[in-house]
This record gives sequence, structure tokens and C-alpha cells, in this order.
Amino acid sequence: MMSRDGRAAETLMLAFPRGEFTTAASSDPACLDALPVEQTPDVVLLDAVGFSRTEADEAVQLCRRLRLPVVALVTERELEDYDIARGADDFALKPPNPTELALRVTQLLRRLRGREGSETIHSDDLVIDQSRYEVAVSGHRVLLTFKEYELLRLLALNPGRVFSREELLSRVWGYEYFGGTRTVDVHVRRLRSKVEDANHTFIETVWNVGYRFRTPSQ
Repeated sequence: MMSRDGRAAETLMLAFPRGEFTTAASSDPACLDALPVEQTPDVVLLDAVGFSRTEADEAVQLCRRLRLPVVALVTERELEDYDIARGADDFALKPPNPTELALRVTQLLRRLRGREGSETIHSDDLVIDQSRYEVAVSGHRVLLTFKEYELLRLLALNPGRVFSREELLSRVWGYEYFGGTRTVDVHVRRLRSKVEDANHTFIETVWNVGYRFRTPSQ
């Protein structure tokens, strides 16, 4: 929850049933950029009261860069001038109905996760057909091992998100795998040699952290 009004933020967070949601409030959107992966929120509620229009727009753009969906909270007076094209994924009127707000957030997450479940992942000239376990670049099929495929698919499903080597190791190889993180580096290198060339770069190294899948804007 992003709000300059701490009391309002605490009230809004009560709308979400404990055990189903974990909530936190902040008055500084920039803190999102510094959060470790495990603390990255699934959705951001943005209460624009107390923020200038420029600050609110910058907060939304930051969330878009971090691939975080945004629900904007607006007053009825602001609704006439509200522009959905400014970047928020959904909005709710203030003061929000607690049941409606929780439902909107739940439906937004389901909708976005449904996109992730699509059979085909597209990114520029890269196509991942999840139903066939096939990968193609510029129309040419690329032969990958199962681990290479799973590694690429995980990264491509979360463009822009940084994964640590430890997290990739646990997500792709499993918690019972006893190999070191060097395994991840080796597979990324082999994967790059198969899907990247002078005209295509999909995987970016984040030094001392791990890897992320480049977004088309990067």
C-alpha cells in the first residue's frame, strides 16, 4: 500500500483477510526498487492523495518497470478526470468498500496469472510453446535440454524480475539438488549460446545477484 496518509493505509489494509493476504504500507514508492525478490509485492495499492500528479505518475511508471500491477485509489471527484491510460491496471473509489477492494485485487491477480498460463510466450523473435515444449527464435526451432527449457521459461514468464542464483537453483532443479550455484551459470551460458546472437539478447546478468529476462523496452 502506497500512501502518504498512514492512518488511511492502516484502515485499508484491514480490508484484506489475514492468512490470505500479507500487507505492508509505505509512503515512498522508491522503496519498491530496493526490495529483495522474496519481499516483492504481488500488487500495489496507490493512494494518490498527498502525492503530486507527477509523483503519482512516476510511482506508476516504476511499478510498470518492476512488472507490478497497480490498483489506483481515486475519489469520486477525481473520477471524471481519471485516465486509465496513465498506467494503473485497475482502480477503486475512495473510500473503498473493503469487500469490493479485496475482490478487485483478487480478480486482478487471477487475470494476470491467467496470462502467465497462456500456452505461448512471445518476446520479440523468441517464441516458447509451452504445450509442445518447443522454443523458436526468428522462426527457427532451437533444441534445448529440459533444464535449459525450464530455466528459459521461468525467466520469460517474469520479464524484468531479477532471480538470484539460489532461487533459480531451487525453482528449476529443486530443493533436494546438492549442486552449487555454478550449475546455474553453466546452464545460462549454454542457453545463451543457443537462443542469442548479435541481434538477439534475452537474458541479462545482474552482477553479484543473478539473472533476469530483458523486457522489450530494455
